[in-house]
Amino acid sequence: MIKFVLVNDRVPTRKPFFCACCADRLEKGYIREPSTDLKYCDMVCYGFSETLAAIATEDQARRVS
Repeated sequence: MIKFVLVNDRVPTRKPFFCACCADRLEKGYIREPSTDLKYCDMVCYGFSETLAAIATEDQARRVS
């Protein structure tokens, strides 16, 4: 299973894209998550976003049980 795609020396096409975590404009090189098509400026933002998603999932699981 692919968790993310590292895109080197390319700028997202069609419209200006911004990092899903910090909202910085994406320049050459970014990280794209294939399952959601979210784009991140670097591994730090991608990792932070993944951590937040895991916390939210755990919190939701606690509320259900």
